[in-house]
Amino acid sequence: MAASPSDVINPASASQLHNINMSNITKLIASNYLMCNLQVRALLAGYGLAGYLDGTTVAPDAIVHQGETTIPNPEYNLLKRQDQLIVASLLGAISIEIQPMLSKASTSAEISSLLSSTYAKPTWRHIKQLQEQIKKWRKGSHIVDEYIQGLVVHFDQLVTLGKSYEHEEQIEYLLGGLLEDYKPLIDQIEGRDTPPSMPAIHEKLINYELKLQAQLWGLCGLRGGILSHCAM
Repeated sequence: MAASPSDVINPASASQLHNINMSNITKLIASNYLMCNLQVRALLAGYGLAGYLDGTTVAPDAIVHQGETTIPNPEYNLLKRQDQLIVASLLGAISIEIQPMLSKASTSAEISSLLSSTYAKPTWRHIKQLQEQIKKWRKGSHIVDEYIQGLVVHFDQLVTLGKSYEHEEQIEYLLGGLLEDYKPLIDQIEGRDTPPSMPAIHEKLINYELKLQAQLWGLCGLRGGILSHCAM
């Protein structure tokens, strides 16, 4: 893709280097490329440096003419240094397991291209793995917050892969993984004419969890705290 004039480094305006802090970027693993890519591009766009990733920021000539002699172009050196700062930041936001595949990449554009060709197109197998993980996810000993968060993360990953579940399907999976203790609440939710929102269900589950905990501790008090699970 040809660069537009606005993408070319302007010697008159390029006056400083940016150290890009990617500590708040979700570290890239094999299953979250699309979201990480969105975060990184938004961050670099905020610095006006997004063109380094897609190659539309064009390097000026390495040398310039000064009278009858040629000298190194300081703006070329500036661009190369900025690119290496971005490379270092990108590597810091990539998991150790993925870093070896980037060993031959020397620029931020090369890193971006390699990652895109590897992870941007989701495989059928990857999508099926996420769907199976959702089917098998159970509350078990997890607290409500952990249980719901585990489902939401997988739901969101499917959204980024273009394979999202309908709201009603998400609720079915959420209710289906609950313990038998939650059956009264499950029946109440399923008996509604319209499905409640996920935040509303989350709130109901937290309140019900607190109710169950209060009942448990009340039972422990009646039995003098002898039950082994009361000491948990």
